[in-house]
Amino acid sequence: MINNNLINKLHSIYPELIIDISYIRGYSDEEISRMERLYDIRIVGQLYDFLKCMGRCSGGFFGDDPLVFYQNQETIRGDILFQIGGRDELASIQRHDLLKQKPFFISVESYTQYLFLLTDSDNPDLIFNYNENDECIEKTNWDLNSYLQHVINVYTRHYPVPPPFDRHGELIII
Repeated sequence: MINNNLINKLHSIYPELIIDISYIRGYSDEEISRMERLYDIRIVGQLYDFLKCMGRCSGGFFGDDPLVFYQNQETIRGDILFQIGGRDELASIQRHDLLKQKPFFISVESYTQYLFLLTDSDNPDLIFNYNENDECIEKTNWDLNSYLQHVINVYTRHYPVPPPFDRHGELIII
């Protein structure tokens, strides 16, 4: 389902960016329900809107860096292992309180900064940052949509070659 509000909001950050909405693809409600069970998360709010609209393919908004959604993998094995690894990191620093809130890791910046949502919290749209270097977790000033705008402004804008329209990923097909 095309979400024109989300597309317009993202495109307003970098209006010169050429996108092709015919490539934009999201997940069905049934697939999103399966994702909730597979990853043991709740998909609501901005994450739901994003996955429903462009979770599979962004039509040129995003490449495969830093978001984990568009890794061009054949199967979801890597995605599942990535989520397990992120949760293991939280457990190793004794942040079991966060594990109860069903974290979902969405991005890796600078190889050591892991950004995630707490999908079963009072504010499931808020982005948290786990710094692997000092094992510190902090709330960011971003919700998911503002972080996506940040990615477009910082990463997409500065790619030497714009992301291809058909850059895609898969979070559900095994």
